[in-house]
Amino acid sequence: MLVAGGTRNIRITVSQECFALLADAMCEFSKSTGRFQSLRSTVQHACARAKGLEIAREEVEKFISGLPLEGSISIWLEVKPDWIEDYDAVRHRIAETCGRVMHDRVVIAFVVWLVRTNKLL
Repeated sequence: MLVAGGTRNIRITVSQECFALLADAMCEFSKSTGRFQSLRSTVQHACARAKGLEIAREEVEKFISGLPLEGSISIWLEVKPDWIEDYDAVRHRIAETCGRVMHDRVVIAFVVWLVRTNKLL
């Protein structure tokens, strides 16, 4: 949902495993910066860091099949104009690589996982 000023509010429902992945990433990012970080700032940072990383179809498919993503835990993510282009670029690259548009829960979890895996968080 796009709201005034170009901000997009994304609502996703995730599994306990996906929630744990995102929470661990927030903790890791907080420790690396010395400041408590929110999910928004963690995903924003991950999208910015993912710009130079290769995204392989096999990697996305393996990630999707290896981690249950859909669940009952509701999360709201506010994507603001200052990083909406980075988020959309990641979404587009994943869709282009996989030949189909992925749900936001996949994009968010995958980009966080990708950046953590490459030790860029």
